[in-house]
Amino acid sequence: MKNIKKYSVLTMIVCLFATFSCTNILDQEPVNITHPDVFWSSQPNAEQALAGAYASFKEAITKQANFIYWGDIPAMTFMRSRNWISDYIQNNGDYVLAYRENSRNWKELYRAANWALTVEKHVSEMPAELFSSPKEKDRIMGEAAFVRGLSYFWIARVWGDAPIVKESIESSDQLINSEGFVVRIPRSNELEVLDFALEATNKAIGLLSYQSPGSTNWAITANKASAEALKADLTLWYASRDNNNPEMLKASIDAATNVINNSGAELIDYVAEGKAGFDNMCTGGSKTGLFEINMDSNMNESFRIYNYDSYYTGLTLNFPIWKDKNTNVAPVIDPDYYGKRMMTNDPDRTNDVRKDIFFYDYESDENSFPLKYSHTSQDSNSEDAYALFTESNILIYRMADVHLIRAEAYAKSDKAGLAVSDLNLTRSKANVPGYTGAMDEESLIEAIFEERSIEFVAEGKSAFDRIRMNYYEDVPWVNQSRIAKKGYFWPIDPSIISNNPSIVQTEYWRGAL
Repeated sequence: MKNIKKYSVLTMIVCLFATFSCTNILDQEPVNITHPDVFWSSQPNAEQALAGAYASFKEAITKQANFIYWGDIPAMTFMRSRNWISDYIQNNGDYVLAYRENSRNWKELYRAANWALTVEKHVSEMPAELFSSPKEKDRIMGEAAFVRGLSYFWIARVWGDAPIVKESIESSDQLINSEGFVVRIPRSNELEVLDFALEATNKAIGLLSYQSPGSTNWAITANKASAEALKADLTLWYASRDNNNPEMLKASIDAATNVINNSGAELIDYVAEGKAGFDNMCTGGSKTGLFEINMDSNMNESFRIYNYDSYYTGLTLNFPIWKDKNTNVAPVIDPDYYGKRMMTNDPDRTNDVRKDIFFYDYESDENSFPLKYSHTSQDSNSEDAYALFTESNILIYRMADVHLIRAEAYAKSDKAGLAVSDLNLTRSKANVPGYTGAMDEESLIEAIFEERSIEFVAEGKSAFDRIRMNYYEDVPWVNQSRIAKKGYFWPIDPSIISNNPSIVQTEYWRGAL
């Protein structure tokens, strides 16, 4: 049988606590290096450390299908999981989920950020002659800065206010003050968290170079275009959290434009390329990818697919992917949800080719589900025909995202014509006619949300889109009172607060956990 990873990160690099910063660090066993000066002595070792940062981020967003729970299920755009834990969210907006402490705990994202910061620190101190070229040294530091910026951006989108750890945590001495007390870091304002993420992202942009589709590790490791896509997304989010900050909107437009002009990546033309283009996009490394989480059994970076709620495959795929139809777990495209009703009622979407490419039996109200994670390979050592490994990458950034980010930033900058141009470009690739609706900001935002809701179905974006756009149509449990108390953010795990009383629960969730 293939030796498939479980995303365990490297265990030899830094004194990295399993739950540092605002958790009970004194109960943790540190990963210790007796002689760190010996480890940071070659480019291969630095590459190995960088791989650990990527692995930590992968662990953070895939553990218990976090990216689906954080970014898709609360949106109620298309997919109703029919999983009993997901029902807490979809029925009444309750994020206090049974057996889902990892969805409330930010420790894995902090681990990724700390690991990345440690790589940045030590690689910067390594002599240039230890690397094949100065450019390679810069690349490793740039990729690490990208992971740090991306990790803090996810923290800000999921929890809002959060602690900022500016020092690489490598020793317990850094977490215990001179009087022997554990250093407790309170939550910083979410804009400060975004500033910290943006600083790391700008550092990554400055250190990285553009690559071309098809180059080694294209899209599964960061390059300059990946970092600029992150900046476009991050600054658009920042603008939405700061009264449409015009400086941030311009930064988003500029970063997106840099990606479009310099990345070499292209949109998938679903009309011309059909299912083959979709399959290439999903299995990864395609011409449209900018950054994605790699799932490849040949590289020992995959897992056996199961119809369990701990796996995003189990929350997005239905019969006939599974051996047996299981209606208690299997998801369905709900005809009463926003996206399906929008697609049904909008005459422009009648011939949208994504209905047939993105979904299994789209017209069905009982057995339609998204196909983005349906790509598999069989275990050649097993006689079970359903012994399947997943081969679908998790798409973090791709060209459609960049065009629609820029469209939204244009719409919020009173540049309606330019917004429609980007919107129509993405629509045209799916056989959807050009937008002819009203040109005010509110109408354009609705149109962009609708386009994003189908284009990125099951990619963990729609719930974040709703927060950023302040657009909660057809989410019955969202009201002004909840919005005022920031109930769109996830609650903080009580164990974090009990171990660090300086952490204050988000207002909406106080008394709920």
